[in-house]
Amino acid sequence: MKEIYQDLNLFYSNKSDGNMSKKYGEEADNNRKKFIQKLGYPLNRFLLMQPDNGDNIVELKEDIIEEPDLYYKMIEADAIICKNRNVYLYLNFADCIPFVIYDQKQHIFAFAHLGWRSTYLNLHQKLLTIFKERYHSKVEDLIVYIGPSIKKESYLLETPKQKEEDVWKSYITYVKDDLYMIDLCGYVKDYFYNNGLKKIFIVPIDTGSDMNYFSHYRASHNEEIEGRFFFGVGMKEE
Repeated sequence: MKEIYQDLNLFYSNKSDGNMSKKYGEEADNNRKKFIQKLGYPLNRFLLMQPDNGDNIVELKEDIIEEPDLYYKMIEADAIICKNRNVYLYLNFADCIPFVIYDQKQHIFAFAHLGWRSTYLNLHQKLLTIFKERYHSKVEDLIVYIGPSIKKESYLLETPKQKEEDVWKSYITYVKDDLYMIDLCGYVKDYFYNNGLKKIFIVPIDTGSDMNYFSHYRASHNEEIEGRFFFGVGMKEE
């Protein structure tokens, strides 16, 4: 799947494209290369982000961008801010939120991995603060994109940490036996909406229930084979 918002290009695979993580199969590298080739993008301009399930934000530096081949390089970060064209950041997902915030006037975007912990640490809020304070972005110029991810109907946790905090009460629903539904997507979406952003795009795919996508949650509960799907974002050259 490929989506374009002005000059921002976003793309993600599904199970039919194969597993994209080497952790779950030796065929992953070939699957990624085939997927990128199918999209028609240069392989050597793809750069892997390796998250630590925290709130570490990195701005992409020129010395990395100028490398002739980015594909076999990696940046450890939970979010990367990029101001350069022809650089495509990517990561392999299986329930966590692929998150992008984009200033369509200044052509700056951030790509983030929003998992349980990074969302609890409010990584998405910290990114908006950076855009507003460091880059002086106006909210009317910002686009938020939330990719395929697990939705609350599929995401049940036992006595989650968030249930004791007032700010989370609207996003936690008791089910039974100390199990609670967690609405990570709603928590992220509402923050931006309440801060004046109107261009919020959410892919409705629930990776926890859609068998066309890999899901760590589903695999861990149903003895399903693990795998990861590809999600990437970047700006094409003018």
